[in-house]
Amino acid sequence: MRTTFHLGIASCLLFAVVAAGCRGRSFLPAAGTMNQQQANAVVHDPYPLDDIGPSDLGARPPSYQNPLPEPVRNRIGADAMPWLGR
Repeated sequence: MRTTFHLGIASCLLFAVVAAGCRGRSFLPAAGTMNQQQANAVVHDPYPLDDIGPSDLGARPPSYQNPLPEPVRNRIGADAMPWLGR
């Protein structure tokens, strides 16, 4: 009786592992289209900005040479969430 119980538990665990391994999707959602990824990269610029700190020549890669101007950076949150009333 006890062996049957352990065999049942082992079978259930094995089935759960096999079923989870055959799953086609990951737990994280897709990153989005190329345009969505580029827009997200523009908003969340990871490189230091020249207008708020010292100029660090050569630190920004060529595709990030023209960061958003300060007035545009200040409006990103307000334009993306107009229901906040800012």
